[in-house]
Amino acid sequence: MSLYSEDRPRDAVRRPLVLVSWDGVSLPLGLVHLDATPEFDWVLFDYIGRQAPGPRELRGQAVTVLAAATECKGEIFKHLADHLAATTADVEPNVGNGPWPEYVGIIDDDILLSVAQINTALHLGRCERLDVFSPSLSHDSPYSHHWMRHQPHRIYREVDWVEVMMPFYRGDLFMAARAHYQDNISSWGLDRFMIPTLQQLRGQTRTALLDAVMASHRRPVTSGGKVYRNGRTAWEERQILRQASLDLIAREAPQLVDTAWYHRSFVRRETPNRWVRWKRRIARVVADWLDDCR
Repeated sequence: MSLYSEDRPRDAVRRPLVLVSWDGVSLPLGLVHLDATPEFDWVLFDYIGRQAPGPRELRGQAVTVLAAATECKGEIFKHLADHLAATTADVEPNVGNGPWPEYVGIIDDDILLSVAQINTALHLGRCERLDVFSPSLSHDSPYSHHWMRHQPHRIYREVDWVEVMMPFYRGDLFMAARAHYQDNISSWGLDRFMIPTLQQLRGQTRTALLDAVMASHRRPVTSGGKVYRNGRTAWEERQILRQASLDLIAREAPQLVDTAWYHRSFVRRETPNRWVRWKRRIARVVADWLDDCR
């Protein structure tokens, strides 16, 4: 069924929402090229907590400012979900997506891209009926996962998950994970385990990297070794959400244990043998060498 059809009228779908994080002091949307009219609603999240929350106009853009002192991105997920729950409490549920935005995008403040690219990403997500997607990464970007990097001559490619650097989720899927945002400071495990598990349980399994939309990451990737105020490291939070995902599957859909998706997500990539580890290491060295030769 088309997103906009006689069965699902255009006004039954709320505008997408795109959050960009901000330190509350530097130029807001500093790495976003304002080259087009946004086909979505802006949220600016001041992660230091300096700014007063509420509607504002910044750089000619109508934005909603949210503000709270946070340690890492998982808390931004929590605050955004709480904000959406509070501001839609009296909204009449719409067709399909409930009262939530069509898509929720959450973009780090060190991502270089344009409004036109965000519009295009949303358009592609809509056309291809994607449930989760992300722009791909330029090859000069610091990265954690080599498969997130741009591949030319294609529109998109299907993947099992996308990392939390600049993800877009269907609004109802984003809100379905709300309980799991509450005590996860780092966001580790949300992207890799919990969101894909909820996708399987909800039948929202269309996940893709958009090679037609390439963004650039402008700061080094941070370590997962920091101990947060809840006494856990990012790795420990990841393992907690991995187990929570396994518990959900066992309770609600044990038949998933026999699927290729389960084996890729919870077995093969989690327990690589020595040969697989060497292949990954060699692949990364070769990829870096090819980048240097260009």
